Amino acid sequence: MPILIVLVALAAAGWLGYMAAAGANYALIMLAASAATALFAFFSPRLSLVLLLFSMLLSPEIGFGAVDASRSLVVRYDDIFIAIIFMSWFARTAIFKHKPFITATPVQTPVLLYTALCVVSTALGVIRGDINWKVSSLYVLKYIEYFLLFFMTVNIVDSEEEIKKLLKYGLVVAALVTVYAYFYYYVSGVTARATAPFEAPFGNPEESEPASLGGYYLLVFGVLLGLISEGPARTQLLSFLLLAGAFPAFLFTYSRASYIGFAAMLPALLTLTGQRRLFLIGFLAAGALAFGLTPSIKSRVMERITMTYSGVYATHSFDTALGGQVKLEESAAARIWSLKRVVLQRLPARPIFGWGVTGIGIGDTQYALVLGELGLLGAGLFIWMIYRLFRTALTVYRAYKTPLIRALSLGFVISLVGLLFQAVGVNTFIIVRIMEPFWFLAALLSVLYLKVAAGQKASGPAPGR
Repeated sequence: MPILIVLVALAAAGWLGYMAAAGANYALIMLAASAATALFAFFSPRLSLVLLLFSMLLSPEIGFGAVDASRSLVVRYDDIFIAIIFMSWFARTAIFKHKPFITATPVQTPVLLYTALCVVSTALGVIRGDINWKVSSLYVLKYIEYFLLFFMTVNIVDSEEEIKKLLKYGLVVAALVTVYAYFYYYVSGVTARATAPFEAPFGNPEESEPASLGGYYLLVFGVLLGLISEGPARTQLLSFLLLAGAFPAFLFTYSRASYIGFAAMLPALLTLTGQRRLFLIGFLAAGALAFGLTPSIKSRVMERITMTYSGVYATHSFDTALGGQVKLEESAAARIWSLKRVVLQRLPARPIFGWGVTGIGIGDTQYALVLGELGLLGAGLFIWMIYRLFRTALTVYRAYKTPLIRALSLGFVISLVGLLFQAVGVNTFIIVRIMEPFWFLAALLSVLYLKVAAGQKASGPAPGR
């Protein structure tokens, strides 16, 4: 049955992508897909998670036109699937009453408070007239969608075997995304950058969002490095092959913030891993050597990195803390300007609740976005939420002996480190193709944490929350 679901999910993704590209009747497609998904989710919520797992990265987008002068309304099929699966699961929970609506987890309180603050702060912005309610509502709903996915997954998944199967399906998705990334990169011309499926049309690489794929790969590479560090020999070999095959596609994103994130993951891995440290150092050294021996890739990657602070594009000067100056190109400089604008202008005007979601426009870094939109209160809740995620994953890593579970928890920790560094230059924690798999993994780890807590409660003090 699971193999059948995988095949159906792949066929559905391909068919929906073809229909979207052909300009088919969206209303009819959505109606048929929604009815089938609702029935499927109600009678088989666990298998519906497999369908959702495939749709996270393999889901086409539907454009509904402009919301205002600067933004267009874009809905992805998985947005619809999440809503339908959630409502079906909610109805099933209400009828059969096997579990409470929300299962308590260490992340629950900061997530709920953060979501409430998004709603309150944005509502205040709308009342003041600072925010277009149409645009802000869409973004707030997107944030809520991530957390609904988290709570729903925690309530549906209840065994280690399910988590292992979902992890394997996730790696299948990663392999399919990699095939697409190579195909898009080589078909779309010399200016192309690798991107996620259905994110940009072929022949128009300027519409792609490579940082989305880069952030997704940080999650994938974290799990793969965890498997290489903790997994059995056969799994270690397969993980090595997938990592080696996907890494050039990651480089082809030419996302400098993603490169920074990956570089930050490596010391985190070597610090936390309990075994195979020398092997990992040798593996990483071999990877660096292979990179140096592929001049066609190396030259473009290094050109992309060095143009940040040298060459004809680095025309904006900034003072450094040591008294000197550094020159940056336009995109990197925009991050500095964004942070300065928020800290020096926007935040002092509304320091507690911020300006509301979309209240400061499109921020160029996650940290400027959180400070500007949700103020100091939002920044505090964000830090608390990240801390709880770290603590949950580390507790699972230390408590379990199962190689795949240890690999998942270790991989999540180092991926989270990478995403936090990527967020210096990208709005990482609001990007759909990063956050959906991120919160899905967080939910799986929360399920494992609850098992640890239940076991320790029976024999002694439970881990702190």
